[in-house]
Amino acid sequence: MIVSHKIESFSLQIVSNYAGGGGYQMGFVYLYGENQNYLGYLGIVRDDKPLPQNIQRYNQTLNMYFHETELQSILDTLRTKSPVFIKFNTNSRWGSIETGKEAVGKGELAA
Repeated sequence: MIVSHKIESFSLQIVSNYAGGGGYQMGFVYLYGENQNYLGYLGIVRDDKPLPQNIQRYNQTLNMYFHETELQSILDTLRTKSPVFIKFNTNSRWGSIETGKEAVGKGELAA
C-alpha cells in the first residue's frame, strides 16, 4: 500500500556530532501537513554510509532517509514547488518526495 501526504511546511535541523542514526546522521528535515500536523522526517545521512530502512511508525508518521548529496535538491523542491507530497510504500519500504503535475517549460528563460 502506498501512503501519501501533502506537505504544507517543513523545518530543517543540521546537527554536529549526533550519536543517533549510527553516528552518521547529520540532519533532519521535519515535515508538516494540514494544520501543522506532524508527518515525519527525512533523515540526512553522510554519503559514505548506508541508508537505514524507511519506516512508518505506529502513530503513522514516516521516517525516510536520504544521503547528504540529495539535501539541496530536497530543499529546493520544498521551497519552490507546490504541491509537494511525501509517499511511502508500506510493502517494499521505498519512500519519495514528489511534486504535483507542472506545465512543461515553466519558468524557462527567454533566449
